[in-house]
Amino acid sequence: MWRGSIVLAMGCFAVLSVYVYIYDGVMTLATVSKAVAGTAALMIGASFVMSGFAYYFDFLDTKIGYRKYFGLVGFWLALLYSVMLLFIDPDRYFYGFFENIGTADFIFGLSSMAILTVMAIISNAPMMRWLGTQRWRQLLRLGYLAYTLLIVRAIAVEWDSWSEWWRDPNGLPPPRLAISVIATLIILFRGSMIVVSWNRRRSKPSGTTPVVTPISTS
Repeated sequence: MWRGSIVLAMGCFAVLSVYVYIYDGVMTLATVSKAVAGTAALMIGASFVMSGFAYYFDFLDTKIGYRKYFGLVGFWLALLYSVMLLFIDPDRYFYGFFENIGTADFIFGLSSMAILTVMAIISNAPMMRWLGTQRWRQLLRLGYLAYTLLIVRAIAVEWDSWSEWWRDPNGLPPPRLAISVIATLIILFRGSMIVVSWNRRRSKPSGTTPVVTPISTS
């Protein structure tokens, strides 16, 4: 599963690299970092949607194991992107770390990475046994919060360029805008599972014990 996950990540990175190159018009370390960040977001998102696909389509149940590996590849890419920022803009992210730690960029980014780091640490059977299945799953659900924080960070960092494109939508939309739209759709897709499950419970005849397919969120 590692191999398949890495191949998927490489494909996403290749497509995003071309996209960002067309948008920026140059290929620099900053350009590469945008492709890395986008690939990280897509891989983490793919990890989340695997639960939804398996929930709606039974024939994909055998592929549910990929969600862990998609998520871990996405985490390591997000960590790589964080390190790259130290070289791309050292005045802000290295020398000016403590001066900027109260900005939306840092607050949302660091909070999201902290949650994703916890998820990566506990994403194994020994940690599941130590924490207990219920608590383990509850902690993994924080991943949706981390994903939402990344969307909020993108809005905070890129809002000016997004607004400029909306006023005059020539050419491709900003890469982070495109990724944020996809990420938002993933969150909404995951939310649809909760709504469908709730409706199924309501539709069960009263006086019977409903058998509800559990929503896997790990």
